[in-house]
Amino acid sequence: MLDTPPSSLHFLGAIAALGSALCWALAAILFRRIGNTVSAFGMNLGKGIVATIFLLILLFGSFVFTEGAPAIASVDNQSLLFLALSGLVGICLGDTLYFATLIRLGPRVTLLMGSLIPVVTALAAILMLGERISLLAATGLGLTIIGVAIVLWDKAPDNSTPVQWKAGIGFGMLFVLLESAGIILTKMGVQEVPSLEATFIRQTVAIAGLTFWGLAAGNLLGWLTPLKDPKTRRKIIIAALIGALLGTWLSVLALKHTHASVAAALNSTSPLFVLPLAAYMMKERISRKAIMGAAMAVVGIAGYFLTITL
Repeated sequence: MLDTPPSSLHFLGAIAALGSALCWALAAILFRRIGNTVSAFGMNLGKGIVATIFLLILLFGSFVFTEGAPAIASVDNQSLLFLALSGLVGICLGDTLYFATLIRLGPRVTLLMGSLIPVVTALAAILMLGERISLLAATGLGLTIIGVAIVLWDKAPDNSTPVQWKAGIGFGMLFVLLESAGIILTKMGVQEVPSLEATFIRQTVAIAGLTFWGLAAGNLLGWLTPLKDPKTRRKIIIAALIGALLGTWLSVLALKHTHASVAAALNSTSPLFVLPLAAYMMKERISRKAIMGAAMAVVGIAGYFLTITL
């Protein structure tokens, strides 16, 4: 069984998870707009390349200022294996399916399906990692998930054909399973590895996997062609920095300092952040039901915080 993190680190992990949720809420809107001209594979590869470049810059800066050997050079084989697998499963496959779902169902329904990730992750964490959470914490996380679901069900799904809808649901189910598996694998590999280095390993392996996939299928050039447009590249860079870099790094930081099920549940609050973002960026009107769902989710988060401070 993994050691229980101290309360102070629980707070850090929880705040990081919420920060990650905010980043991915904004990124979901930006990526959906890009999806009109770029495929799911192209978006995943593009954001991965951008994230990897900036991670290299951050790692180099960390090496220069600390004047020590890069921590990535001393990562043990077991941690490296788990992080590499999490990159393939959670980012290479999971994120590609996320973008495929996003294109077909839109941000609200996609994020709704994402609220199932904590349920799957919690079950897996109990079975594989031996994690246990209190009844009050479980109740709080449950309220958070219900609140998120209420917010997302407030509006009808984006217009789509029956074929698109069925394909989107299928992609979404696979996305949930693979992202949950990626979270568990990351949790198993990140214990002795700094968050920045762990994020770099995951992203690098994911890029390698996507590149090999594209070459083997003969589609790599087709994925990258839309990115030749300067406007599209600029959008990809902005969305990738917000989601793939900052959002992913914060999620890894959260996994390092709190339980996998807790981190996944707080990460699932992205739809709450979508409300004000959608109101501002897409001029959507926020309904009473949406406010009620948001309030329920906040109560759930507060219940979780109470369990780690009592």
